[in-house]
Amino acid sequence: MSEEALRQAAAARKKDHIALARHSKRPEENDFDKIFLVRPTLPETISNSTNTECNFFGFRVQAPFFINAMTGGIEEGDSINRSLCKASEENGIPMAFGSASFVEINPDALEGFVEARKLTNQPVLVNVNANTDVKTVKLLVKSLDPIALQIHVNAVQELVMPEGNRNWIWKEKIGSIREAAGVPVIVKEVGFGFDVASIKALAEMGIEAVDVSGKGGTNFCDIENCRRERGDFSYLSECGFSTVQSLINARFARELLSLPEEEEEEEGISLPEVIASGGIRNPLDILKSLALGAKWVGVSGQFLSTLLSSGEDALVEEIGEWKEQLSGLISLYGQSSTDSCQYIPWICDVELESYARQMARLISPGEI
Repeated sequence: MSEEALRQAAAARKKDHIALARHSKRPEENDFDKIFLVRPTLPETISNSTNTECNFFGFRVQAPFFINAMTGGIEEGDSINRSLCKASEENGIPMAFGSASFVEINPDALEGFVEARKLTNQPVLVNVNANTDVKTVKLLVKSLDPIALQIHVNAVQELVMPEGNRNWIWKEKIGSIREAAGVPVIVKEVGFGFDVASIKALAEMGIEAVDVSGKGGTNFCDIENCRRERGDFSYLSECGFSTVQSLINARFARELLSLPEEEEEEEGISLPEVIASGGIRNPLDILKSLALGAKWVGVSGQFLSTLLSSGEDALVEEIGEWKEQLSGLISLYGQSSTDSCQYIPWICDVELESYARQMARLISPGEI
């Protein structure tokens, strides 16, 4: 396939993703509904608007949640990114660009990312796939000044995607990109979650953060299946781990690495910071993510839906409301900061309890 044909195919795919995401139905219920936080009747706290502030890779931001990667590189995607950057700036939260690997085959696409980047002084993340050439990675880092780099891993999506890449030998490539990037690296799923062994492997590689991006929100199996003319893959719609299951898996990974709950290094290995994303519907889901051990929380589908249906001002207002409500929830559950939310007691329903028990039996150190 010629370079021009590759560019046209990639641009068409990005357009398809936006159109299908616009009309896709996200589940009304997910595994966050199976987690119950223990609320103190006597919180002994005073609600204040600053208790949501936290550090994001060393940068002070107003909330522990951010606008996660969605799109970019085509006209409609660039327009979306400009609106997302404005919402980021208005609310003092980070923002992640959608995959910029497209720049490798279409250098002109970089300009759209650059123009959007000018609209926010908040931290941004740049997103690439694991097969991206290190020269392109260096160009993106130099041009967009990200605080960290997301590398997305998406085997299920690539399998169902009609033109998908079936080469999933990624660890060496991730290591090369990390060496070249010069900024912290986040390895990110795209809605199918993370298993224990993969989190452990990334920890051993020195990866700085893992975005578990679990099942429960936008379903890229369904989206890619809609793009297929033949060979139905709908049976993979429920493939993978939910966001909650993935956060539980991260806790098991910590145990396998013999790491204490507080951030310490042992034998040169530390657990990557854990980011929760996938099916985040409201501030309570954010609080539950923090209680389950996430450091930060990424939101994509909900914010994109608001932007496309109600406009930029509505998105700015929604994010502001989420910050205000999360502040109240942190105090309601007896905490004074986002960091202390990890100490909120929680219980789960029998289905999740069974999952955790069975997973515990599978992951003794000698078996993984």
